[in-house]
Amino acid sequence: MESKPPTVACTSCDRTWMSASMAEGLRLLGRCPRCGGALKFASDATGEPATAKRASEDADTLAPHLVLGIPRRFD
Repeated sequence: MESKPPTVACTSCDRTWMSASMAEGLRLLGRCPRCGGALKFASDATGEPATAKRASEDADTLAPHLVLGIPRRFD
């Protein structure tokens, strides 16, 4: 079975994300929530239209939980 390439990858820590929802949240955040590194989006390489982008000064002030949401709790 052929594996699908990741939607987003961090260029610093090599963390990858597969979902489009995570890609949109990470695009708004503007950096890796794990290490703060730069992100590489698959849509940028394929020429697909990018989702809404914030100005870099706005992205620097957003906390990851404001973009990605509250983590799920498994009781």
